[in-house]
Amino acid sequence: MHFSNPDGMVLMSCASMAIGLFSPDIGEDMAILRGSCLSQGFDVNPDERTSLLMFRSLVQDPNQRLSTWVGSSCSNWTGLACDNRTGHVVSINLTSMNLSGQVHPSLCKLSYLEFLILSHNNFTGSIPLCFGALRSLKTLDLSRNRFLGNVPDTLMRLRSLKELVLSDNQLGGYFPGWVGNFSSNLEKLDMSFNSFSGEIPESLFYLKSLKYLDLESNYLLGNVHDFYQSLVSLNLGSNRFSGTLPCFSTSAVSLTFLKLANNSIVGGIPTCISSLQALTHLNLSFNHLNYEISPRLVFLEKLLVLDLSFNDLLGPLPSKIAETTEKSGLVLLDLSHNRFSGEIPLKVTELKSLQALFLSHNLLTGEIPARIGNLTYLQMIDLSHNMLSGSIPLNIVGCFQLLALIVNNNNLSGEIQPELDALDSLKILDISSNRISGEIPLTLAGLKSLEIVDLSSNNLSGTLSDAITKWSNLKYLSIARNKLSGSLPNWLFSFEAIQMVDFSSNKFTGFIPDGNFNTSVKFNRGDIGRNMPTKPLVPARNVAIKISVAVFGTNELSFNYDLLSTVGMDLSNNLLHGGIPEALFELQGLEYLNLSYNFLDGQVPVLDKMLSLRALDLSHNSLTGQIPGNISSLQDLTLLNLSYNGFSGLVPEKQGYRKFPGAFAGNPDLCLEFSGEGCNNRARLPLVPGKKTSKEETDEGLISIWVFFGSFFVSFYLGVVALFCSGRTRRYILQTEI
Repeated sequence: MHFSNPDGMVLMSCASMAIGLFSPDIGEDMAILRGSCLSQGFDVNPDERTSLLMFRSLVQDPNQRLSTWVGSSCSNWTGLACDNRTGHVVSINLTSMNLSGQVHPSLCKLSYLEFLILSHNNFTGSIPLCFGALRSLKTLDLSRNRFLGNVPDTLMRLRSLKELVLSDNQLGGYFPGWVGNFSSNLEKLDMSFNSFSGEIPESLFYLKSLKYLDLESNYLLGNVHDFYQSLVSLNLGSNRFSGTLPCFSTSAVSLTFLKLANNSIVGGIPTCISSLQALTHLNLSFNHLNYEISPRLVFLEKLLVLDLSFNDLLGPLPSKIAETTEKSGLVLLDLSHNRFSGEIPLKVTELKSLQALFLSHNLLTGEIPARIGNLTYLQMIDLSHNMLSGSIPLNIVGCFQLLALIVNNNNLSGEIQPELDALDSLKILDISSNRISGEIPLTLAGLKSLEIVDLSSNNLSGTLSDAITKWSNLKYLSIARNKLSGSLPNWLFSFEAIQMVDFSSNKFTGFIPDGNFNTSVKFNRGDIGRNMPTKPLVPARNVAIKISVAVFGTNELSFNYDLLSTVGMDLSNNLLHGGIPEALFELQGLEYLNLSYNFLDGQVPVLDKMLSLRALDLSHNSLTGQIPGNISSLQDLTLLNLSYNGFSGLVPEKQGYRKFPGAFAGNPDLCLEFSGEGCNNRARLPLVPGKKTSKEETDEGLISIWVFFGSFFVSFYLGVVALFCSGRTRRYILQTEI
């Protein structure tokens, strides 16, 4: 597009920019079309000016974006473009202006209108029936609004329409049967993220002009059908399609984007799919694909994204899945959540352009390939939930751009290599649920970018070093279920961003450090969100991480995530003694606290400042004194266990203890009041016959340990993977739970 001489090419510039808004070759930065660069010095047709002002009268415009709609000069009217000879309005682009209200039918009087773009606003109501009168219309974009109801049949009169974009609304009903034969010029049809049902009309499969079809996230059904035109992009994801995969042979040289994820497609993957010469994105995840992958299924080097996750594919991993060169090849490979078996083929280490590799939740055996370090662009690797053995190869430090290393729930052994400190960009390290032994190397202090660290359920020993304090961005730290010993360090509460600390089931001794509990922002933000609906309690050792990855070009990846976890602390099942620091019970943001199975003594501090507390377990200690009298004031408290201590005195019924059955068992000197009868023998709680008290039998107790501490897993929601390649803009959604 050229804008250096707008007076000489007003209409061409207008058309180029309006069409470019929807073309995958142009980015979203070109979304807003300005009248000032088009029809300078020409007046809006008087009749059409009146129609536009009537349209504006129903529009709520809090940002005053349409305040320029005064006078008669077209160049002053935001979003407008006019014919430089007649003054007729040919284009309206009001995208992303925070407009709302209903669309006035007066807009239908603009009979020369070619481009109508109202996307990314909050317009409501039905699509006006009279839009069918805009016979000159080439582009109609009403996406990302709140239009509802059916698509009016009057739109079939728009014989010149090239682009119909109705995505992200509240439209529904049966999919219109006329969309495949009303315009022989239709190139782009986007009706995604609505509630359409029924089947795709057969005429759409034969519409020769169609290049871009997006029907994602509806309720469409029927067998996946071959298309008989040269498509560039096809997205039928998140519907109810079934059947087997076709070859899409008519689009063999044109199709670049194919997404059929989250349907009910069965059968194997035909080798003819790899004959799609221009394909850059293939997403077949969340289906019922099965059988082995044929060794003849080898994609060309143009393929950037291959997602076959969440299927029933089995057999060995393909030794070669795609061609690769020094400058091109796969960027993201996801084969997770299948039934692949055998070893990880060495050919994977030849995918030199690979930036994200997901092989989790399979039946893989053998060792991690020693040459994994050859993938120097790799930023995310997830091999979790397999049966891999051996040690983490030292060669992995060659992946110097690595942001996430996730190998939990395998049979890995050996020690944590000190040389891993070379991965100084690492944000997520999860080696939990393996058989790794030895001490935590001091050199790991060099991993200053770490934010999520899970070393739990291994055989680690030794004491904790102050080197961990170098992880200044730490949000989650779990070293639970190891053989670590020594005193709890004073720096335990010194991380500003920390959200969860789990030191449970080790051999730590001494006192709970009475440190600076005010350092953590999360632990102390109890006043935030107090009026929000109560969210479900997340088990303490479950952490959800929502990750977004953006790839720009073919070699630049942007990595972000949100940590969704209970704000809490777990020091249970250790050898701690002494009293509970009062400052610990003043943390207004703490949701979960477990100090059970220790040798803590003294009285329990008052609880009334723990405004966010939802689960408290102090069971199996030597705590004495009276039960804190303000339990009923903790509105969010749903789990309470003070059993098997030495509490005494009367617990009045008004404290609301009835919400927590069994919470006071095993305190023989404690008396619970029943219905105003005072304390009597029936209210006393005897020791439970046959109670087991040894530290090794920590599965006992009325709030079972498994409620809080099931075997740890990390759930990843890798959403919104956007790849921008070869000058084209693509939207790619990938979700995987690890």
